[in-house]
Amino acid sequence: MENRSILPQWCKEAKKAMIDRDLTISDIAEMTGKTKRWIGGIINGRIYSPNMVKEISDILGIADSGNFL
Repeated sequence: MENRSILPQWCKEAKKAMIDRDLTISDIAEMTGKTKRWIGGIINGRIYSPNMVKEISDILGIADSGNFL
């Protein structure tokens, strides 16, 4: 059986919101002044930074509390 982790709910919501708004990781990186690698790590659930989750949530218009872990 495959060993994979389940994507946190916040990450799923962020990806859906990005699609709905036609935004890419590059777009969000540019808006926040962070690297694509850093933003991609957060959106794909590999990195957790409460401040960046809030900032990205504000950009995407989604909730940032309680859905990451």
